[in-house]
Amino acid sequence: MDRIRKWITLSLVVVAILVGLFYPRKEDPVLDWDKVMDLPGPVAARSTYLSENYYWEGGFLRYKDREHRIGVDVSAYQGDVDWQQVADSGVQFAVIRAGYRGSTAGELYVDDSFYNNLQQAKDADLAVGVYFFSQAVTAEEAREEAVYVCELLDGADLELPVYYDWEYLDGRVPPAASMPMTECAIAFCEEVKERGYLPGVYFNQDYGYNYLDLAQLRGYHLWLAEYGNTPAFTYHYDCVQYTDSGSVPGISGPVDLDLLFLPE
Repeated sequence: MDRIRKWITLSLVVVAILVGLFYPRKEDPVLDWDKVMDLPGPVAARSTYLSENYYWEGGFLRYKDREHRIGVDVSAYQGDVDWQQVADSGVQFAVIRAGYRGSTAGELYVDDSFYNNLQQAKDADLAVGVYFFSQAVTAEEAREEAVYVCELLDGADLELPVYYDWEYLDGRVPPAASMPMTECAIAFCEEVKERGYLPGVYFNQDYGYNYLDLAQLRGYHLWLAEYGNTPAFTYHYDCVQYTDSGSVPGISGPVDLDLLFLPE
């Protein structure tokens, strides 16, 4: 009986080897980006940033061989900001929260520090953009938010975009999976563009991979949130928020830090 068992085991091993030789395991397919980019219709552009080109200098993340700017994004949570001191530290741009939609009743509010931050950052010769913290549940609400932001700006010149920033909070909004996120982002951006400002979309890796159709957002400025030393997001982005615990002279407590790539 033992002899039979050994013979069966040996036979199975031989069969497995032969199958492996004549029917090798298929490798995971490698995506041919050149072919993908030739397909009809829009596709999400791939990232061309190299992990080895990121480096730290003076407390800020930088990038070799590509012109870039270093910056911060702030809201009323940062309190009073000494913008001249921020500029003197080497910061070159700021993205300022203009306002937000409440997560319960859905009312629209201006950020308590918006006007001071906007004027003083511009006085310090920083390039400035703004963002709106959205809790829109429909494209129409997102469009309403865009109108609200542009009315707050009242024609103010901006060097950087007006960003749509949707993030989940408990309250009136459904989970991201139940949201028309791409449609809302497009509605916001198109209204912003119609009113003369450069539109942009802020998102993290999860939203970028799972809930936003980045192919439809290629015409807008993309601001990624990915914390770490070497962002590895697969698709293209124009700006990356790489930490929420940065330290900058002129700002009390932690602050978000950003790296902005200039067009080539």
